[in-house]
Amino acid sequence: MSKKTNLSAGRQTVREALRELEETALQGRNRTDAIDEANRRLEQAGLAQLGPTTVGGWFEAGSPAKDFRSLWALVQVLLEWSGQPSPDTLSGPSRGQATARWKSTEELWKNRWEQAKDTRPGTTSPASAPLVTAYLTAARDAARQHPYPGILGTPSLPALADVYVRQQARTAAADNQDNSGPSNVNAGGNQTTAAVPATEVFRADRAICVLLGGPGGGKSTLLRAHLADSVDGWLGGRTGKTMPVMVSAAALTGMDPLPTALAKAVTGDLRQVGLLDELTADFFRRPPRAGVSWLVLVDGLDEIPDADTRSAVLTMLAGAAPAGTGLYRFVVATRPLPATELGALGRHVPRYELLPFSHDDLLTYATHWFRSLDAPGRHAKAFMAGLKRARLEVLARTPLMAFMLCQLYAADPGRPLPDGRTGAYQSFVELLYEQNAHKNIKDTHDEAIRRLKDRHQIPTDNRAAEQAARQVRDHLPDLIDHLAYERINGQTAPTVEILASHLQAKRPQKVKQHLWNSFLSDILRPTGILAQRADDFDFLHQTLLEYHAARHATRDEQTRARFLHDLIASPGVPADGRLEPPDLDDSYLGFLLDGLLAPQDRITAETARYVENLAAHGGENVCWFLITQERLRTNLPPRPTAAHLARFAADTTVRHDIRVNAAEALARLDREAGAACLAQLAADTTLDAYSRIWAAKALARVGGEAGAACLAQLAADTTLDAYSRVEAVETLARVDGEAGAAQLARLAADTTARQYIRVRAAEALAAVDGEAGVASLARLAADTTLDGEYHMVAAGALAGVAEALAGAAEALARVDGEAGATQLARLADNAALRGPFRMWAAQAVARVDGEAGAACLARLAADTTLDGYFRVRAAEALAAVDGEAGAASLARLAADTTLDDDYHMVAAEALIAVDGEAGAVHLARLAGDTTLDGYFRMRAAETLTRLDREAGGHGSFR
Repeated sequence: MSKKTNLSAGRQTVREALRELEETALQGRNRTDAIDEANRRLEQAGLAQLGPTTVGGWFEAGSPAKDFRSLWALVQVLLEWSGQPSPDTLSGPSRGQATARWKSTEELWKNRWEQAKDTRPGTTSPASAPLVTAYLTAARDAARQHPYPGILGTPSLPALADVYVRQQARTAAADNQDNSGPSNVNAGGNQTTAAVPATEVFRADRAICVLLGGPGGGKSTLLRAHLADSVDGWLGGRTGKTMPVMVSAAALTGMDPLPTALAKAVTGDLRQVGLLDELTADFFRRPPRAGVSWLVLVDGLDEIPDADTRSAVLTMLAGAAPAGTGLYRFVVATRPLPATELGALGRHVPRYELLPFSHDDLLTYATHWFRSLDAPGRHAKAFMAGLKRARLEVLARTPLMAFMLCQLYAADPGRPLPDGRTGAYQSFVELLYEQNAHKNIKDTHDEAIRRLKDRHQIPTDNRAAEQAARQVRDHLPDLIDHLAYERINGQTAPTVEILASHLQAKRPQKVKQHLWNSFLSDILRPTGILAQRADDFDFLHQTLLEYHAARHATRDEQTRARFLHDLIASPGVPADGRLEPPDLDDSYLGFLLDGLLAPQDRITAETARYVENLAAHGGENVCWFLITQERLRTNLPPRPTAAHLARFAADTTVRHDIRVNAAEALARLDREAGAACLAQLAADTTLDAYSRIWAAKALARVGGEAGAACLAQLAADTTLDAYSRVEAVETLARVDGEAGAAQLARLAADTTARQYIRVRAAEALAAVDGEAGVASLARLAADTTLDGEYHMVAAGALAGVAEALAGAAEALARVDGEAGATQLARLADNAALRGPFRMWAAQAVARVDGEAGAACLARLAADTTLDGYFRVRAAEALAAVDGEAGAASLARLAADTTLDDDYHMVAAEALIAVDGEAGAVHLARLAGDTTLDGYFRMRAAETLTRLDREAGGHGSFR
C-alpha cells in the first residue's frame, strides 16, 4: 500500500479559493500590500499580526489559521480590492443588501476554515450522528404527510405515496448552455432535449439544478417524494452522495447566512412532527456524513413577489454551491422566470422543465385515488369520460388540478364535473366549507368567540368583543380574499396584521392586541385553505392564493370596472401599433378574466370586446396569450378565440412552434378544424422538422389513424435529419406499438446510423418492449465500435430499464418465488448495471431465496470490477444471511491490498460484528502498518481500544 500524501479536501478548498481571489484582487498590487492592509485592521482590533510565512502556508497548503479572524481580515481586503464594496461605503437599500452579502460570504469562509482544520484526506468532519438520525426521523414523518394537509382532513384522503405518479421532464437549455443530443423547441420557445425521468434533477454530480413547472405542475410533490425516498433509504441503511433537506425559498430571504437560515426554517418545520432537538447553524455547516453533501431542495422561488429579493436568494445559492467543499448542492423549484433572473445562477446551470401527466398517467392517478370506492377501475374510466365532456382533460394533466378534480368526483361520483378552471376552484373551495361543517368548524369558531369575550368582564367590553368577533366569522371568506389580494401584491406583513387592517376585522379598543391576534389565528386555522407554518399562515398552494385574490379584485361591479379600465390602459399601444397582452402572471390573469367575464353584464361585454380587439391587433405575444388561457380553460368567448387561433396557425410570419401550439389549442375548441390545421402543418415542408413532427404527434392525439399515418410518412422521409426521424418513430411506437417497435429495433441495430440515435432508439424500444429493449441496450453497452460516452449512455439507460424490470421481478417473486429470484439474480450479475442497483437486486434475491441471495452477494463481494464500497457492503449483507461465508469474505477484503485504505478499515470494523477475534487481528495489523496513512492507523487503534483496552494498548499508534 502506498502512503497517501494529498491534502485534505478542506485544505485544498482554502488554497484554491485564496489563489482565485488573489488573482482577481491583485491588479497593480502584490500580496505584501494585502498583508500590510490586513495587519492595519488587525492592529485596530487588538489581534496578532500576520507574517508572510504564515500567509504563504495558506496559499501553498491551505494551512488553517489559528484564529479565523486573521484569515477573514486578509480575505476582506482581497474581496474589497476585487470590487465588492464594504457596507460602510454605501447607503439606503444598497447598504442592507451589501451587509447581507458580506455576512453570507463570511459564513462561507468560516465554513472553509473549519473544514481545513480537518486533516483527513478527501473527507470533512461530519455533523453529529445522533442529531442526523433525529433529523432523518422527523423528515421522514414530515415527508409522509400529504403536501396539502388541510384538504379533506378525513380518512378518505389517500397517502401521497399511494397516489404518486412519477413524471417526466425535459432539459431546457440555459443561456449559452451546451446540450448533448438533439435539441428541440418547447412550447415556450426554449431549447429542450428528449424527455427524461424528472428524478434526473436530483443527480449528485451537479452543484445546482433548476426545476421549472407551471402552476400546480407537481414541483413541490416531486421534491417531497424525493425527500421521502431518500430519507427512507438513509434510515434503512442505503447510503448515497447527498442527503436532502427541504426549505421554502421565502425562508432564505432574511439577513441570516445560509446555515442559520436552514437551521431556523427546518427546525420550525420539523418541530411539529416531533423533532425534539434544535438543529443549529453548525449542524448545517458540516456534511451530514463523511463525503456526503446536503441536497437543499428550495421550493417556491416564484412565490417571492419581489424580483430583487428572488435575485438575492439565487445569488446566495450560486455563491454557496461552488464553495469547493461539496457541502451543498441545490435544486431550485420555480415557475418559469425571466432568463435574466435565472442567469444569476450561472450560464451552465441545468434547467429541467417538468412535463404534465400523460393520458395514461392521469388514468393511473385516478385509479389509485378511487381505491376506497367500489370498482375503482370503473370509477376511473367514468372520471376520464367526465373530464372529456367538460373539456378538462388537458387541464387535469396538471397534478394539482388532478388532485382537486379527483376529490370533487370522489365526494359525489354522480355529479358532473365543473366547467373551466375557475369553476373547479370554486367547487373545490365550496367542498372544503361543506366538509368543514362535518369537522364542527362552527363549534370551533363559537369556542374562539366565547374565549375572547370571556376575557372581558365589563359588559360593554364583553359585548364589543363578541360583536367584533362574530363580524370576523361572518365575513371570513371576504377576509381570506382580501388577504390573498394583499399577498399577491407584495404585502409581507404577518397574516393577522393584514386582516386586522380590514374594515370587517377592526379590533375593539378595549381588546388587547395579542388577544385579538390569537383570536384571528383561531378563526383561520380550521378553514382548510390556509396552513400554519411556524408563526404565520400560508395558502396551501399559490393557485389558491391567485383564485382568492382574483375574487377580491372582481368582487363587485365597481371593482370589476376599475380593474378592466386598468387592464385596457396597460401596457398601452406600442409604436408599431401591435397590442400587447396584460403584463400579469398567466395563471392569475386567467382567474381575473373569468371574474370579469362571468356575471354576463356590461362589464362582461366590455371585456369580450377588449379580448377581441387584443386578438385582432396583436402579434405572437397575443397568440401565446390566447394559447395559454385556452390551456388554463379560461372562459374566453369560444368562437372568436377559435377563429383567431386558426388565423395565427396559418400565418407564415408567426414562429413555427407558436403556429403548432395555436393549432393544438384550436383542436381542443374545434376538433375538426384543429385536426385539419395540424395535418397541414405536419405536411408543410417550409416548417422545421421538429415542428412538423410535433404537429403529427398532436394530430395522433386528436385523430389516431391520421396521426399514425403522418408519423409513418415523416419517419420514412429521408430529407429529415436523423434526430427528427427517430422522434417520429418513437411516437409511432406509442400509437402503433408493433410497427414502431420493428422500426426502432432496426434503427438500434443499424451500424451506419449515428451512435446517439442507435442508443436512443434502443431506449425507446425498451419503453414499448422491455425485453427487446434490454437486449438491444446490452448489446450497445458492450459494442466496442461505439465511443466510450455512448457505452455509458447505453449502460445508464439499461440500468433505468432494468430497475423497472426488477420492480416487476420482485412483484413476480411474491407470486412465483423461483421465477422472480431468477430474474433478480440475472440483474444482480449484470456488469453493465451500477453498483447500488446490483446490490439492491442481490438483497432482493436474498429476501426471496436466502441460499440464492447468499450466492449473489458472495459474487458481488468478489467482483473486482465493482467499487470497493459496494464489495464491502455486499460482504456485510452476506454476513447477515450466512455468517461464516460473510466473515470469510470480509476477512479477504480487509487484507486485499488492491482496495483503498478506508475500505480495509470498513471491512475490518464490519468483521468485528461477525467474528470479533478475526476483526481485532486485522485492526491490529492496520494500526501497526507504517505505510498506512496516520488517520487510518489512529482509527484502527481507537476502535481496538474501545473493544479491548489491552488489545488497544498493544496495537496503538507507534
